[in-house]
Amino acid sequence: MGLKSCVIGVEIDGEECDPKEADIICFNGFCSVHQLFTVDDVEFYRDKFPDIKIAVHPECDPSVVKVADFSGSTSQLIKYVDALDPEQKVAIGTEYNLVNRMRKGNTYVLSSTKPECPTMNETTLEDLYNTLKSIEDEKPMNEIVVDPEVRKYANMALERMLAIK
Repeated sequence: MGLKSCVIGVEIDGEECDPKEADIICFNGFCSVHQLFTVDDVEFYRDKFPDIKIAVHPECDPSVVKVADFSGSTSQLIKYVDALDPEQKVAIGTEYNLVNRMRKGNTYVLSSTKPECPTMNETTLEDLYNTLKSIEDEKPMNEIVVDPEVRKYANMALERMLAIK
């Protein structure tokens, strides 16, 4: 027996699902940066460098993930690229600044445009310093207080996700 999923805001056969009846609840969202990468980008790099490896974030369009050599989370992408021979060319489908921090040489951004995340780039070093300083001073800033009942179920969901191997 399979798990029953519910994608919030998506109608199937004219009806929205009931999250209370679902085993998995998803939000019909996407990452604007990862949606920039296309199969044409992959084909461009494969034509230019026949032996190139293509590594993408799983939030890319499924058609891009399907033709990639590797798909994984940010930390998995970093490990994958680090494990490659330094001479191995690799085109990476994720945020521009992350790609540029990975390794120098034989590393390309899988896009003809600069895929920068405006949200990720809003945080400055000063913001980070002020946040860490506020914790050290025991005067947290931007503290988010969650209702105990919500925290209970959110924690349960996180524990279940972490338990899956």
